[in-house]
Amino acid sequence: MYDTTSLQQFTALEPIVFENSTVLFLVSMPSVKSEEHKMYFGDPANHFWPVLGAIYNMPYASDEEKLAICQTHGIAIWSVVKSCLRHMSREDTMRDIVLNDINGFLQAHPSIQKIICVSHGAQRLLNESNFMENIPVEYVPSPSGADLDYESVDRLAPRYKEALENE
Repeated sequence: MYDTTSLQQFTALEPIVFENSTVLFLVSMPSVKSEEHKMYFGDPANHFWPVLGAIYNMPYASDEEKLAICQTHGIAIWSVVKSCLRHMSREDTMRDIVLNDINGFLQAHPSIQKIICVSHGAQRLLNESNFMENIPVEYVPSPSGADLDYESVDRLAPRYKEALENE
């Protein structure tokens, strides 16, 4: 358990988005490691970048290579939560949640044709947001190294590839 006095204020990273972005990966809130690295899925134990690297057969070691994957394949990444109090990276401890303007983001980026929620938490928060667009929403398992159901890239990659291909 955690002590509620240990909750810290977190603010989401700026979105990764390009003019050609057609798919938006939504997280609930970036992890502490992501915030430290100023890059979504910045925890080295997270499988997101290795999964995309495997799907697209592209390198992902540097931030520039990660951004190249996104730009080349029309991928945007953002957080449903704009700010919250939270204990470390634990989604289940989030309090005083302020949600991002998902509709405003989608209106500003009309090329986005699909949302992929990267966890049930992100999907639940999206449903609580102002999201009302007529855009398909899919769920993929969390790529967190802490998710023991999908602890390997080999198990995650087919789920992500299927979500990216379903149009």
